Amino acid sequence: MTIRKSLAWSLLLVALSGGCAAVVGAGGDSGTTPGPLSVTAAAVPLDRGRPDKVAVGPLRFMGGLEIVGDIAGSEQVGGLSGLWVDPAGDRFVAIGDTGLVVDGRLRTDAEGRLAGLSEVHAHPLTVEEGISHRKRRTDAEDLTRLPDGGWLVSLERDHRILRYKGGDGSDWGPAGTPTPIPMPPGMDGTPENGGLESLTLLPDGRLLTIEEGKDNGHQDRRAWITRMGSSRDGVPLGAGDWQPFTYRTAPRYRPTSVAPLPDGGVLVLERRVSLLGGWSSRLVRVAARQLTAGAVVDGEELGRLEAPLVNDNFEGIATRPGPAGETLIYLISDNNFSSLQRTYLLMFALHGPAS
Repeated sequence: MTIRKSLAWSLLLVALSGGCAAVVGAGGDSGTTPGPLSVTAAAVPLDRGRPDKVAVGPLRFMGGLEIVGDIAGSEQVGGLSGLWVDPAGDRFVAIGDTGLVVDGRLRTDAEGRLAGLSEVHAHPLTVEEGISHRKRRTDAEDLTRLPDGGWLVSLERDHRILRYKGGDGSDWGPAGTPTPIPMPPGMDGTPENGGLESLTLLPDGRLLTIEEGKDNGHQDRRAWITRMGSSRDGVPLGAGDWQPFTYRTAPRYRPTSVAPLPDGGVLVLERRVSLLGGWSSRLVRVAARQLTAGAVVDGEELGRLEAPLVNDNFEGIATRPGPAGETLIYLISDNNFSSLQRTYLLMFALHGPAS
């Protein structure tokens, strides 16, 4: 490895462990009106060396896109770390850890494979004080939609979960002035860049979140789930509504996102990066029966994305029901605004029982 490559990888690891560049990607004080993006979305195979490879374990590859774009011809679209796809598969919302909200339409071909994007817009994520240019205030990591059309967004550095009301414009993603919701207890010692990276609302109305934690090799990560029936809308009324459990990763992996399965279980996205192995992502299925207070959850690995397969810093996952009873899974990567990385949007199908 040359000195230049070694330095580049070192900087990449620093970006991962200490946070990516503090770029607010949505045009200053322009408000929350979505602005058009200049975006290209080029098809990417699962394995460039083996174009006929179409599956990773039980996950059937349904297309992938490399997304390149900018806002008003200047600021780069990137840093996307949370993802939501509507149940029909027509629209997506992605949220970035620099305070960027991107939404648009998904295009599929006649076989239902992911084929492109259209009508892509962006707006800055407002926080309690409005639009902020301080990364520690806008470091959004995941999002989930509420039954009333509103949103919950988890943020780290200044650790909190913000609630955004539904209504006009909410289909574009979280907008308006948010309200913090009660946090899980014991967050005082949470690492600045290792907060509530994963957040989702389960079909039974409970809210689930997992802490990314330190990059220290420990497999056990703190997680919480709200009490059944603690509220009508999935939002806890107080810190006491959060019940702790432990989520166990594979060695050297950390959880980056979570999405619900129709039977009440979840899919957890884990990530690892190393100088020798590069990026690796792991998809883990957790059964509904495992999601209980006090449990130690060790899920079932479905597959890994690592060389020679398409791979990068995948941080967001979304799920929806497919037309034939399958579960459709979407992954998005955070490029850290690095020339060595890419923003990928991938789609997979999981057939058979969800968990």
